[in-house]
Amino acid sequence: MSHDSLIQSVSDAYEAQFGTKPAHVTTAPGRVNLLGEHTDYNGGYVLPMPLTLEVCIAIGPGEKPGFATLYSQSFDEICDIALKGSKSNHWSDFILGSFQLSDHKPDLNASYRLAIGSSLPMGAGISSSAALEVVSLRAIAAYLGVSVDPVAIAHTARKVENEFVGMPCGIMDQFASSVGAEAMALFLDARSMEYELAPLFPDHKIITLHSGVTHKLTDGSYEQRVKECASACAMLGINQLRDVGMEDLDRIEALGGVETRRARHIVTENQRVLDGVAALKAHDADTFGRLMVESHASQRDDYAITVAETDALVEAALAAGAKGARQTGGGFGGAIVALVADDQVDTWCEAMTRDHPETRILDVT
Repeated sequence: MSHDSLIQSVSDAYEAQFGTKPAHVTTAPGRVNLLGEHTDYNGGYVLPMPLTLEVCIAIGPGEKPGFATLYSQSFDEICDIALKGSKSNHWSDFILGSFQLSDHKPDLNASYRLAIGSSLPMGAGISSSAALEVVSLRAIAAYLGVSVDPVAIAHTARKVENEFVGMPCGIMDQFASSVGAEAMALFLDARSMEYELAPLFPDHKIITLHSGVTHKLTDGSYEQRVKECASACAMLGINQLRDVGMEDLDRIEALGGVETRRARHIVTENQRVLDGVAALKAHDADTFGRLMVESHASQRDDYAITVAETDALVEAALAAGAKGARQTGGGFGGAIVALVADDQVDTWCEAMTRDHPETRILDVT
């Protein structure tokens, strides 16, 4: 669904449900991560890019003081949330948290109505939750008639995820959704918050493919990785794994056990991001593809966040002609991302969907 079609669809849904046109309609994209997995909460480097797939919210005044009435097109579900309430482990938590933590301080005694639609699949590892947080904050700001700072929106969206929803993620997803630019990679230093946009390869496409395995990061696996990285830091006597680099791999090897593997992934993945940015600037698609393959192997062997299905898809993607491929996102299923030369895109997509009918092409950029 195109950007304009999504906006029209959600606007129509709002009017059908509530009998009036919305006051404002806003969108926010999902993201795919090219390199730099699980490095952001370790103070490291990431290289995501926004997708053409989006979440859209139409917003207007409601009729129940202290409540927001939400209609979800995806679930065909309508619900009321108390604006001063607590989380309920429901999809509405992302919106409720945005109302409560917005820098613009919406009146929680007022009433609102929102319709939510999406071209972004949930559980695919392409940040549907971050997009929902960003678009919620944008919708609230638009309704209040205030301008938004994309970087500030990203920080507040992460706060919603960390402090309200309870997911200990880094800032990459929210930053890519809020600050990223179409057809550009976004290089972010998650410690300093300095960022740079880098053009993609003009003769290659980035293809995002859903594996058919839905991931769920709230089952504790993601939080366990955060704890394991903290344990490695304690053993190394540092604050974040960003504090060590490739020159410290001997120290990391000496730790032993799971701490060695987790720290080794973070250190080598940070270097892959730096090398990947250099490859983008040099228009070196071969090197970038090799880094993607190495990143997947590190996710599989050192960080243990891939699954058999995504491992098999990466191998199939490379066999079908991709220059690089890797699992993308928090892990444990979801999507893979591949780098494919322009003249091979059609045959590559046909081969992948034919030989793996459980998969789905999500985005070609």
